[in-house]
Amino acid sequence: MLEAVIFDFDGVVVDSEPIHMDCFRQVVRPYGVTFTDEEYYARYLSYSDREAFLRMVDGHDLGGAAVDVDALIARKTALVQQALATAATPLPGAIELMAATRRAGLALAICSAALRREVELPLERAGALDLVQVIVAAEDVHIHKPDPAGYIETCRRLGAALGRDLAAGACVAIEDSPGGIVAAKAAGLAVLAVTNTLAADRLAHADRVVDSLASVALDDLRQLTA
Repeated sequence: MLEAVIFDFDGVVVDSEPIHMDCFRQVVRPYGVTFTDEEYYARYLSYSDREAFLRMVDGHDLGGAAVDVDALIARKTALVQQALATAATPLPGAIELMAATRRAGLALAICSAALRREVELPLERAGALDLVQVIVAAEDVHIHKPDPAGYIETCRRLGAALGRDLAAGACVAIEDSPGGIVAAKAAGLAVLAVTNTLAADRLAHADRVVDSLASVALDDLRQLTA
């Protein structure tokens, strides 16, 4: 029986994946690093900033270039938060599905590899922050998607907020990336994937794949935990 819905954030709730990509591109360009959109989504999608920059350093053999990863993170964070405060827009159906979840008395959380403020800013702008009971962001776990730690912690915190144990099998995750799907399923959650970022064939290991959350009703999510 469905008890909770856990949303990934970038590319699921708001159209922020292009913002993260553009800011990442700006920060690494001085090191001679360039990439196509497809390369970004294949190599860096769903990773935390630290993990993404470390993958960049390793993949482009910059280990001897005295790259200050903390400085890169700080620079990207400033650029992203400036853009999110004014430019990020909710994706079709996302806020509506979040509101329907809460109206039905179901628990609602965000599990994201983004920084907490990068989640809160667009939700505040959309007037939807109060819908969310728990946010587990990059600061809250030491290892990120595709590792299941974030989803495990999200279920733990939701259970604490509800005052009872919350079984992973009673939760549905909504994701847009292969790494996110792997993380959620490894934590024991059913997964609905949405093709906001990648084509359906890249998300085929989810329990269901949809083109838009605008077409998703709570009964669709309930069927995934039946």
